[in-house]
Parts: sequence; C-alpha cells; structure tokens
Amino acid sequence: MSQLTLRFSVVEKNERGQEVELVRKALLFKPQTTVLDACTALREKLSEIKGLSPPAQYGLFLADEDPKKGVWLEPGRTLEHYLLRENDTLEYRKKMRLLKVRMLDGAIKSMMVDDSQIVSNMMVIICTKIGITNHDEYSLVREKTEDEQENQTPNKKYGTLGTIGGTLTLKRKQKHTDGDEPQIDPKMATLRKNLHTEDGVNWVDHSKTLREQGVDEAEILLLRRKYFYSDANVDARDPVQLNLLYEQAKEAILEGTHPVPLETAIQFAALQVQIQFGDHKEDKHKAGMLADLKEFLPLGFMKVRNVEKKIFGEHKSLMGTSEIDSKYKYVKLARGLPTFGVHFFLVKEKQKGRNKLVPRLLGVTKDSVLRLDEKTKEILKTWPLTTVRRWAASPNVFTLDFGDYQDQYYSVQTTEGEQIAALIGGYIDIILKRRTRKERFGEDGNEEEAMEELFISPGRAIEIHGLPQTLKKAKPDSLTKPALLRNSGAAQDVVQNNHQSAKNVVITNGTQNGGFDSGAQYPEIRSVLSEPQQALVSTISAGQEAIENAHSLLNEKAKLPPLGNDPASVRWKETQWNTNQQAVQSQVSAMNAATAQMVTLTGQGDGTDHNAVGAAVNTISTNLPDMAREVKMLAALMDDKAMEGDDLMGAARTLCGAFSDMLSSAAPATNEPRQTLLSAASRVGEASYRVLYTIGEEDVVDRERQDLLLGLAKTVANSTAALVLKAKNVASECEDEYTQNRVIGAATQCALATSQLVACAKVVAPTISDPLCQDQLMEAARDVAKSVEGCVVTCKDVYREESSLMELGGAARDVTKALNDLLNHIKDGGPDKIPDIMDQIMVASGELIASHDSKEMFLQARILAQATAELIQAIKGEAESQSDSDLQKRLLSAAKALADATADMVEAAKQCASSPNESSQDLLKRAADHLRES
Repeated sequence: MSQLTLRFSVVEKNERGQEVELVRKALLFKPQTTVLDACTALREKLSEIKGLSPPAQYGLFLADEDPKKGVWLEPGRTLEHYLLRENDTLEYRKKMRLLKVRMLDGAIKSMMVDDSQIVSNMMVIICTKIGITNHDEYSLVREKTEDEQENQTPNKKYGTLGTIGGTLTLKRKQKHTDGDEPQIDPKMATLRKNLHTEDGVNWVDHSKTLREQGVDEAEILLLRRKYFYSDANVDARDPVQLNLLYEQAKEAILEGTHPVPLETAIQFAALQVQIQFGDHKEDKHKAGMLADLKEFLPLGFMKVRNVEKKIFGEHKSLMGTSEIDSKYKYVKLARGLPTFGVHFFLVKEKQKGRNKLVPRLLGVTKDSVLRLDEKTKEILKTWPLTTVRRWAASPNVFTLDFGDYQDQYYSVQTTEGEQIAALIGGYIDIILKRRTRKERFGEDGNEEEAMEELFISPGRAIEIHGLPQTLKKAKPDSLTKPALLRNSGAAQDVVQNNHQSAKNVVITNGTQNGGFDSGAQYPEIRSVLSEPQQALVSTISAGQEAIENAHSLLNEKAKLPPLGNDPASVRWKETQWNTNQQAVQSQVSAMNAATAQMVTLTGQGDGTDHNAVGAAVNTISTNLPDMAREVKMLAALMDDKAMEGDDLMGAARTLCGAFSDMLSSAAPATNEPRQTLLSAASRVGEASYRVLYTIGEEDVVDRERQDLLLGLAKTVANSTAALVLKAKNVASECEDEYTQNRVIGAATQCALATSQLVACAKVVAPTISDPLCQDQLMEAARDVAKSVEGCVVTCKDVYREESSLMELGGAARDVTKALNDLLNHIKDGGPDKIPDIMDQIMVASGELIASHDSKEMFLQARILAQATAELIQAIKGEAESQSDSDLQKRLLSAAKALADATADMVEAAKQCASSPNESSQDLLKRAADHLRES
C-alpha cells in the first residue's frame, strides 16, 4: 500500500506573542491513518523540545494562502479525507486562541477558546464564562468595515441599528454589483434605513470555525442576543443578561425602532436618568442638566415644550430605586411594547386587486410571523408559528405555506429570504430543544412563560374559609418564609396591592372567622425580613430546587448512540469530549467564583448586599444543572474509553451536596454560626477539585500551584493570629471597658476577615487560573488588609505604650508581607492582564480619536478611563513585587504619569459631554492622544 510523506511545522508563540516555527519534521504515513494517530506519532518525535503543553491542547492545521484562513484537521478523520499530497506541509499548533468579545455596553471580554471547534460549540464556553446560560439564544456579529462608514447614520455605537428586539446590527460589506444583478431601489433603501430593518446582519456562521471564516485573533466580535425566546425570565437575579437587555432596549427606543408615545418615552428617560445619575436632587436635577437630550429621548420628542422638566418630575418618583431595579423596570416596560422582540424585514407584496408590488413590513417573533404597516409598524396580520406548515426562500422571493389554515400561499419579494427562513427555523429549533428537556419550568412546561412573583409580608393575614379538618397544626416554616404566589386568576383576587396597612390585616380564629379548628395551633411571627432578604430567600429556594434537579440528573449516565471505531465515530467522541470538558471547567470556575463572592458578601453583617448575594446564588443555580448534563456525557465517554465514569458521577454528586450546604448556611436570619458557611465553602473547593481532576483538567503543575496558594493563605492566617494576640495584650492594658471592647472588636474583625480569606482560597484554588476567581481572592485579601489597618489605628488611638505598639506594628508588617506574597502568587501564576488592557486602551482611544460624535466619544472615554485605572493598578502591583528600587521608582513614575493623563482626559470628556462642539471634541481627542503616548 502506498505511503504519504508529510512535512510538519511545529508552531509556538514566543514571549512577545509572535508565532515562530520551532522545528520541521518529515514523517511517513498511510493515507488511511487518522489525524489523531498522526498527532500521537508526531508527538513521539518531538521529545527533544522542552516546554510543550499537553498533547490534548494541540492539533494539525492545514494552512491556506490567505493567512486568516485554513482548516483544522478533525481528529477522527483520515489523512486521505483532506486530499493531502506528497510533501504537503501541516502545522502542529495549539488549538487554544485568544478571543475578544465586545459587550453591548462597550466592555471587551478576553477569553481562551478552542479554535478547532465550530462556533456553535464555542458559544457554550463563551456564554458560560460571561455568565449566560441560554447560549443558543446568542450569537456573534462581525464588526463593520470602513467601507460602511458612509452608510452609517449619526449616533450609532457600533454600526447601523437593526431590529432584533432593538439591538445593534452590523451590516455586511457591500458587494460590488455587476450588470446582471438587480439595481437597488433607492426608495426602498431609504425606507429600510428609516425603519431599522434586519438588513444584512453579518452573523458568524455557527457551523464553521472562526479561522475558516477569516476571523483572526486581532478581530473583536460583538456578542448579542439573536433569539428572544426566554428573555421574559430575566430579572434582577441575572444582572448580566439584564444589562444586555437594557442596553439593547435603550438603543432601540432612542433610535425609533420601537415607536413609543410621549408619556412612555418620558418614563424611559426618567429610568435612564435614575440609572446614570441616581436619586433625584432638587438643586442638581433641573432643566438644562441633560445637555444632549437625544441620549434620553427619541428624536421626535426633542422639541416638546418642557420635556426635560417632565422627565425630572417622573425621575423624582423613582427615589430609592437601585440601579439594577431601575434596569429591570426599564426592560419590563420595554417588553410591554408591541414591537419588542420583533425582527423586521422590508418586503414587497402584491397589492390586492392590482398587479402592483407595494412596500410592507414582515416581522418574525418567537411564536408568530407578522404582517405590519410599513409606516406605523401597526400589526395588520398575525400567523402563529404553529400554523406555518412550511416555507421556501429563493434569491428574490420568500413564501409561507399555511396548509389547511389558509387557502393560499403568502409570497413576498425580498432578497432577505434566507435570513427570514433561518430565523423561523432557529426559533423552531429552540422550541423543540426546550420541549425535550425533562425539567418543567412553568405550569405547562413552557420555559418562555413569565412567572410573576408577589411577596406576601408575614405581617399580613388572609382569611381562609373551609380549611380541611385534617389540618390540625400549621407548619412554622410556611409562615416564616415569604410566600410565592403564582399569577393565576385566583391570586389576582386575593392580592390587590403591595402596600401594607392596618386595614389589610384580618385577625382570624376558630370561632369568629369561618372554619378554623379550635384545636389548631398557630405560631407567632417573631421577625419580618426586609424585601431584599425575602428576595434572597426566594432565590435560595429556587437554587435548592436547581441543585436537587442537578443531583437527580446524575443518577444515570448519558446514553451514547451506537458507536464503533470508525473515523466518524472517533471524531464525534473526540469533539464531544473536548467540548464537554471545557464546558465543565468554565462552569465550575464560574460557580467557585460565585461561592467565594458569597463568602465575602455575607461577612458584612448588617451591611450585606442581599441582591449581590442573590446574583451569586443565581450563578450557581443556573450553572449546576448544565454542568450535570455535561458530566453525564463525559461519564459515558469515560466508560467508552475504559475509564471509570462512576468516579466522575460520584464527585459531581458530592459537589451538589456541598453547594446545597452552602446555600442553606447563607440564608438570611439563619441561626447557623459563621463557621458553618466557611466550612461549606471549603467543601465546595474540595469537591470541585475532585470533579476537575477526574476529567483530566488538573495536572501536576496545577496541583503544585494550588498547594502553594493554600500555603500562602495559611501564612497570612498565622501572621494575623500573631497580630490578634498582640492586640489582645494591648486590650488587657486598657483602663476602661469601652476601650478594651474597641480593641477586641478590631482584633476580632481581623480574625474574621482572615478566616474568610482562607475559605476563599480553598474555594478558588482548583480554578485559580480563572480571572473571576483571582478577583474574588484579591478582594478577600483587601478585606484583610483593611481590617489590619483598622486594628492598628484603633490600638494607637487608645494606647500610648511604645514597646507594645512597636510589637503590634511589627506583627502588622508581617501580615502585610504575607498578603503581598499571596497577591504576587495570584498575579504571577495567572495570565498577564496588561497586554489585554493595553489592547483595550489602544482600541478605545483609536475609536475616540476617529469619531466625530460627542456621544460616541464620551462612551469611548469612559471605557478608556476604566481600562487605564486597571492598568495603573497592574503597574503598581508590578512595582510592589520588584526588589530593584530604581525599577520600582520608574514603574511608579509611569503609573503617576498615566494617572495624570487620565485625569486630564476625564475632565475633557466631561466638558465635551456638557458642551458638545468642535472645540471640546478637539480637546478630548488631544487628551486621548496624550494618554496613548503615556
């Protein structure tokens, strides 16, 4: 049998991020050899190269003449499948690449993804890292090219505004037309532009890899919601998706995608003012403050008399509403608009009774196809998706067939037929996926059904008649927890409003108020939780249900389809393993970071931010069931590989139990001691390590780094214990009880902060390479530093004996040194953030300098200020870790120069926002350019 000589180029990145060829090898293979076997054979020949990452991180890449394109060879396919010829060259390179994703608020997220995976698999990882669970409703959009700038209407953030729920859409690069292609109708083009239709959005193809689509590492993709299916379930407990919905809805309303009356526009503007500026202040919030009204109102209402005064009048009624609650109210109000979530397409339909085509709007939603007026967007006809039997798209015509529901087809002339068909098919795919799930989200199993929750204060009683005689004793836990009332017809009669007053309370007993048994016992209500605490109780209850659901999913492994050892089966198993393995790693990282956040947040006593704790609980409850599904598949694949899948299932069940204990100990008004929560958090860390170790995501180097991290955390604890002992010695010398208590209280706070740090370290140690986990551990370290400083200040304030204070100061310096060692290990052991921050600064400053729109310039200035603040902190951290005093001084000098340039830029941005003109814009551009040079 003939053999094939192939040349392999081993490609790695050097310290400066440049790709270099390390070595070139020529090997002989049979054409029927699988790619996986070829990689194994090649790896055996590379033993002389030191420092290569594990083999699972590498793959074979067939390069193209275009450096941005090429094809990853799938592990299960044979070499002959790719029509390789004698002496062809393949690249042996890492599959992981840096992907930069822009959020709708302008923030840029950087993450490592598997470049060999198609985008549909990649979206699971991307959304999980960001904190989004319903990844199938999101997609990536390629940014517009410079050629499209002239087609851009004023006041757009990242491209021409489209219509998917009022989100941003980016148009594809216009193709050059030839004589055979139809000419663009200028009237239709103008109408399409004014109506913000779904015209040529450059979505990334989910069936291909990024490299196959020419997306290189320098390109930034925009993350946005493509399908509005389960958005009604997003509330304050999911701040990530809530912020995305808010940004999309705000842009759509301001640009006129959603037509709104004046009264509603004023409500939206008032909520936006509350979000951006906080509570109303009479001396500040008055006519003239909003320098650029187009940032708050649609253009049609700009010249309405006293409109700014009306906005502030509505704003006044929002006193005390938090930023996240204001965003929820904004989104909830937007959902009530008839056009929310509609994808608009401008088409031509045949006029009734005449052989003439006239413009019309065609809309697609999650449950229907709409025919709308092209001027007012009024809905003229609705066809439920359940009545659509089939559809067909050609280059110029789109046709709907309603089967028995309608005698005739509905056909329109459009060049967007493929997009319309893809949207309808996408919604139907999501519906079918949801129906196959075992979990039931609503009364009828529909996830998209919005459930309204009304909290009934325990102080209110409701008279109930006809209570069964079998009920002799009320359960105390049913009265001390807030009730969850489903939005049914009966509930609407019971609860009239959410205000509590004396007339709402009905005192009942067995003889006076209808039907209560005289022998029944009714417990007293001893405490009333605040609304944020009630919300947290509800969130924890839902989280426990999610944990139970995840635990039940882990009772049996996934059922694999009949597979053999043929190339297609090997390829399928390899893809499934890599995708699920990455997903579990990302999900565990997100849950560990959320657990560490709960540890630090719940240690604030009465100042606990219960909404933030609820968001952390929600992160756990949304990721855990998804992790359970991935684990089921991995366990089945492990059995197929002759590995022990039962170990993985057991480790995952243990992790579920640890999370359940964690949530129970975090409930408001719990009688459990603080140590119970810290112990539960430590068990989460141990269980998560076991899960990752079992699936091969933890190696020797990772374990060594974790052990060193825990050792450094214990060093901090020991140093703090010595400091606490010195502080108690100071307290014993104090003359009065009050000063003694002050010192003891400060020392106790040090001990508590340190115990939180150790617990956080145990939680995030298995996933310390994740930036979110690093941030949580550094936050816990900052709490320790603050408590140590507070202890020293308190002792110096109440005590003057020199020797004792010197000993105390020495102990405090030991703690500071231990904290610095810990922080340096976190930063040095993890990925360097400075290059990513520098990239973000260069992108934002470049866009600011190139822009001529004051609103866009102010947005980029805000992004730039945030990025430079991160860079300054990174430089200061680098300076603290240097032993060379000259280098340390240079770094601190550079940080100061950068801080001064940032301050100048911020002042220029404020001036540009308050007085948008050419002079202020030039001043801001010069400040940004100076910042780039700094």
